[in-house]
Amino acid sequence: MLVSSIARFNAINTMNKAGFGVMQTASQMNNLMNSSAFGGEHDLSLLNQMDKKLSLDLESNKLLCKISYMQEKMAAKHQDLNNNNNKKSLNILA
Repeated sequence: MLVSSIARFNAINTMNKAGFGVMQTASQMNNLMNSSAFGGEHDLSLLNQMDKKLSLDLESNKLLCKISYMQEKMAAKHQDLNNNNNKKSLNILA
């Protein structure tokens, strides 16, 4: 049960970090668009590189968030299964 709880906490922690990363990357993309929209940055290749990097960061954080969500669900299911098995074995002994 302890291992399942630790796995769930780690998955939730990773999910929170990935969610925060998504918010930061979206904010950076927003700032990039606001600063370059009216003559701030004229180097289109640099803007393209920055856009690619931020888009990859955004997608990798989204994927990490989804994977962590599934890990947490699997750990919760394992924990419930383990709890049910323990209850059954206690009922047999009683």
